Amino acid sequence: MSNQPLVEMVRRLVREHFDLEEGIESVIWFKNGTQHEIHIIEVNRNTIPEGAILTFYLRPTNEIPLPIILGDVTPEEWEKVKQGLISLPAGWSLDDIEIFEREKVLQPAEPH
Repeated sequence: MSNQPLVEMVRRLVREHFDLEEGIESVIWFKNGTQHEIHIIEVNRNTIPEGAILTFYLRPTNEIPLPIILGDVTPEEWEKVKQGLISLPAGWSLDDIEIFEREKVLQPAEPH
């Protein structure tokens, strides 16, 4: 799969998740994962703190034909991840990520 359709899929996925869950403040896409899965962490102020990143597997759909590996953390836990105090899942790295912020993703399009 070429990179452009993957980027568009991830953007659509992120928008849908922001629309579905008002507690999600940001979504972090781990681009350094495999091209056969989408790896994301949602920073969600309404999630229960676990002190670790528990991941969930979401099956491919017609809209997103790749499996999604999803982690959910609180804003405080995300800070600990960035500090190295909470480990990322095996094979995930902060070296190549894209952060989608709720306000930027959901802001209305500029009129032309």
